[in-house]
Amino acid sequence: METVEPITLHEAKRLVKQALSDRRLSFTRLTARTIDFTDLARCQRIFVTVHGWQWTPQSKPQWAEIKLMAGEHGFNVEAG
Repeated sequence: METVEPITLHEAKRLVKQALSDRRLSFTRLTARTIDFTDLARCQRIFVTVHGWQWTPQSKPQWAEIKLMAGEHGFNVEAG
């Protein structure tokens, strides 16, 4: 199994910003936070929230690509 280097909050936001820009999806801002799951699995996970993004049926495949990219880099992305 391949070991993934831990990603920082700034790197996660940069990746999401680039993915949104590449797909010409507009948003107002991005926030990121680390959630600590020590009670459950003894791990942490980064969550990036995209604010001001309007979901449309046409953007569903693009959003799925962004979520997949985030998972491959070890963090989650959500619309806020």
